[in-house]
Amino acid sequence: MTGRLEVRPYGDAGLLVGVLGDDYETRWSMTQALAAAVREARPPWLVDLVATYDHLFVTFDPGSRDHHGVETSLRELDDALGEEAAALEAGGRTFTVPVLFGGEGGPDLDDVAGELGVSADSLVERLSAEPWRVRFVASPVGTPFTDRPDWEASVPRMKAPRVAVPPGSIALSGSQSIIYPVKSPGGWRLVGRTPLRLVDASGSDDLVAYRAGDLLEYQPIDADRFAELAEQGAHLGDEDEA
Repeated sequence: MTGRLEVRPYGDAGLLVGVLGDDYETRWSMTQALAAAVREARPPWLVDLVATYDHLFVTFDPGSRDHHGVETSLRELDDALGEEAAALEAGGRTFTVPVLFGGEGGPDLDDVAGELGVSADSLVERLSAEPWRVRFVASPVGTPFTDRPDWEASVPRMKAPRVAVPPGSIALSGSQSIIYPVKSPGGWRLVGRTPLRLVDASGSDDLVAYRAGDLLEYQPIDADRFAELAEQGAHLGDEDEA
């Protein structure tokens, strides 16, 4: 790979790996490609890993490997990576996300539109004009953190976070967008809600269908369509994979 790793111990059984590269896209794609390589290799020392924009946090079993040994393994995996990072930058699968914007599901839509100096309808058009790239998947339970190159607006978080955000809520903060997979506290601004379930706990290897590099395309729907899809209990990706 063209970048290099900056590795340092993080506690008794952890490593924080910084990926250094020429630009944002390079650092992100290299980080995610390395994370995918570690998961695929399934080394016996691995306990868990979390990959973000340009850092990878790895926890390991100190009974089977020490910091130096894990670092050596990570560098070997990094050196073996070929086209994986380039494939991430080129883009993955596209998932259509039906969204009912505004109302009870998107109580912050009007306020956010006002802060950005546009109408609520114009904001919906902008949100759904281009797909959002999943940069990484994090807590709670498979939250997709997304952004897109043409989105330059910065949306401030709430001063007082909500105690409980409904699952499926589409939210904005800074230049990012997420979907809340489960009911949880949160301070992101809610602009809409999808009736689709994100988490599949039926026994599949993957709790969520999407991964880093995939694209989420917000598609406005009305209340009747929302109710119809909610009654079906469909998961995100069901239609796309059919």
